[in-house]
Amino acid sequence: MEVPQLKPFSSSSSSAVFEIEVKATFIIVDELFEEAGRILSQVIHEFPFDDLINDGNGAVLDMLNSMRVPVQQSMVEEIATTAVRLAAAARDADGKVLRMEVEIEAVVNEVPDFGSDAMDIEDDDDDEGVAMEVVAESVRKTVVETAEKDCTICLEELAVGGEAARIPCSHVFHEACIVTWLKKKKCCPCCRFDFSNLKSEV
Repeated sequence: MEVPQLKPFSSSSSSAVFEIEVKATFIIVDELFEEAGRILSQVIHEFPFDDLINDGNGAVLDMLNSMRVPVQQSMVEEIATTAVRLAAAARDADGKVLRMEVEIEAVVNEVPDFGSDAMDIEDDDDDEGVAMEVVAESVRKTVVETAEKDCTICLEELAVGGEAARIPCSHVFHEACIVTWLKKKKCCPCCRFDFSNLKSEV
């Protein structure tokens, strides 16, 4: 696996979050280790400054696992060390959002299963999704204020000034995307926030 390329840059947003944009290229090889194809997965992950600073390795490990990137401890530590340093500096400065770009190439022998949460959630009922009354109570409409944000489900850009849907963990998606997702899954596709915990509140 190629060593990730780290490219920090600042954003004009005033939100107190740290963003890590991961561009993972999965190189699929056959039995003879000849390249059979490539798949690009690009996701922007958001972390509150303090959460990332307090547990950088854990946050990065969860992030890579959610994208089905084969994990090496040295890679996790390299990304986490850089992210924690930048997040701490940004928090101590003006608190503006800071985004770090990470580019990874991973050689795999089969197409990653991006649609399954089986490796993250041991719940036999996960495929039942979330009850629609819970979705109605939990998904809130919001206006996209920051450019360069993508819906992590369809990977399409969230248009500035357009409507989007925000769920309790604060991640934002196209409304149609997250509603369709929650019909099949019980967790946020970014951070694995478990909607089943909201049943007693509805």
